[in-house]
Formats: sequence, C-alpha cells, structure tokens
Amino acid sequence: MATEVFKNGYLNITNSAQTIYTAPTDAGDVAIVLSLRVTNVDGSTDDTITAEVKDQGGSLDAKVAHTITVPQDSSIELAGTSKLVLEAGDFIQLTGGAASGDLEAFISVLQIEA
Repeated sequence: MATEVFKNGYLNITNSAQTIYTAPTDAGDVAIVLSLRVTNVDGSTDDTITAEVKDQGGSLDAKVAHTITVPQDSSIELAGTSKLVLEAGDFIQLTGGAASGDLEAFISVLQIEA
C-alpha cells in the first residue's frame, strides 16, 4: 500500500542553481508539486527566476520558468493552475538573476511512496 506524505520546502534564492526539493528515490515513488511560489522581498528592485526540473530517468531536463520577472514586493506561482509530477529521484533547481537573495521560494509537495 502506498504512503502519502505532504512536504514543504523553503529556499533563499541567489544567482547560483540551488535544489529546493528532491523526490523520494525508491522505484515507483512519485511526487506531485502542488505549489511552487517565488516572492521578491525587495521593495525597490525586480529580479528574475529560472526553475528547472532535473530528470533522473535519462530524459532531458525541463525548464518550468526561464528568466521570468518577479516584480518588487510581489509573488508568482510557477506551478500555475496545473501540477508538476516528479518521478523517483527527480529534483527542482531554482536560480535567481541577482546574487542578493531577495527572492524567497516555498514549495508544497504530495509525496507518494510505493
């Protein structure tokens, strides 16, 4: 019987690629990203975000967002109204345009462990 677990993750984003979440690694495990929100906490400067799903199954990596502007004092939802499904071992990396760390990310995931 599969086990379902809700997980959250947080990240202060810089201009270096950083992993915010990695799906469980056992065969048959999956994760459903319910929300991937990025907030610009800087009150005077816009920034950009790039989000990428790194596939561990041998497929090509996929960009969920590429240098999308996050306006000052605003949030954007990168999962949109759809969901992102990650297979065993897949992970999500975020890269900001500025090194300042003015972008903060929150991810909410439903893990389904076989």
